[in-house]
Amino acid sequence: MTTARNIQPSQAHARPHAGLRHAARPAATGTRYPTTDNAYVGKPTCDKCRTDEFIYLESFIPPSYRRDGSIAVLGEVAYTCTRCEDFSAHSVPATWTPPGWYLG
Repeated sequence: MTTARNIQPSQAHARPHAGLRHAARPAATGTRYPTTDNAYVGKPTCDKCRTDEFIYLESFIPPSYRRDGSIAVLGEVAYTCTRCEDFSAHSVPATWTPPGWYLG
């Protein structure tokens, strides 16, 4: 797996992808929080090649957390398979981060 350079200095400056959407349901307060009920959430893997060996990460947006430590928004990843040139983007598990990635 090849990781793109993290050019965003912090999560505060990260902009969400316009084309990516979270499955959400209204909470008791009237806000919307993502759920895994309706959206695909998984590690970046090419569906055609069935491997992550040829994955080139285009972007990664880390998850955001509420003050109580629960997840407010799942992380998102966009990537291309360099073998078959298939592009994909989706939410990732909260525990997943790109190899060598850190929030600095």
